[in-house]
Amino acid sequence: MANDKVDKAGGHVPLVSSDINVKTAWLYYVEGLTQEQIAEKLGVNRVKVMRTLAACQAEGIVVTTINAQTTKQIALERELERRWGLDTAIVVPTPSGDEHLEKAIGHAIATYLGETMRDGTTLAIGGGATLHASLAFLVRRQLRGSAVVALVGSLPHSQWINPSIVAAKVADVYGIDSYQLPAPVVVHAPALRDLLWAQPELKDVRERASRADIALLTVGEISPGATVFRYGIVPPSLIPSLAAKGAVANMLSYFVDAEGRLVEHEVNERIMAIGLDIVATVPNVVLAAGGMHKVTAMRAALKAVNAKVLITDSRTAAALCD
Repeated sequence: MANDKVDKAGGHVPLVSSDINVKTAWLYYVEGLTQEQIAEKLGVNRVKVMRTLAACQAEGIVVTTINAQTTKQIALERELERRWGLDTAIVVPTPSGDEHLEKAIGHAIATYLGETMRDGTTLAIGGGATLHASLAFLVRRQLRGSAVVALVGSLPHSQWINPSIVAAKVADVYGIDSYQLPAPVVVHAPALRDLLWAQPELKDVRERASRADIALLTVGEISPGATVFRYGIVPPSLIPSLAAKGAVANMLSYFVDAEGRLVEHEVNERIMAIGLDIVATVPNVVLAAGGMHKVTAMRAALKAVNAKVLITDSRTAAALCD
């Protein structure tokens, strides 16, 4: 298929979903794909597709229409995939309370990593509340020849919000090495950032990030409530000047405009994080975020890094399809 993603081994990145059985039925009965085409998209053999379709009929999921609570989610997933040129969209139900949103998306992130992390996979990962929420749901197992690379520097004083914590804990879950950027997220001068990037150890981390198989990151809006400002990673006093430059989103502590371009603001020259241009070259860029307050930021993020996978909630998904 034209929109299928080819991984580094020459195969296709499997299509995943919040409910893969219902998505299989949707592709077959609604979109009219053949069993062979579906098998190729899912990365399975045709027999597996046949058994799934038969099970959907036996369980009453498929009658003359697709009959399941997740049908609306699957419709949103397919619309997001078409609208934004994604390989995969994963949509979870929007929880009744906003305080549960990060946990709901975090669970979907953990499920996605459980399905895609394999021996030899290198995962480049950011930080933030949404990604941190996934840690509670990761299933511990041992991988071989894999690694996790942190995309963002560290905070000298913090608790869970430290971006480097996410990379370290994911690596611990899978029993693999992690590579960190042992420098502050925000340094005092662009010249200092240049000196740090000149260090062989940090050059190595950046090179490893550029060779990653998967890049997983989230996005924040430009408001005092955004994680990057709420926890003082970047001073909230910069919000007016950033907004004046057109900033609508922050990714890996970089600030971008509505088209996903870095804004011309001095703080962008002091960020110790892997460049968004490098992240955009990773074969499988995964954006995980949700909430109506993030819709504008998410639109910018999808453009900034050419995301191929989106993990979000149903209400946000509907807004992104509008």
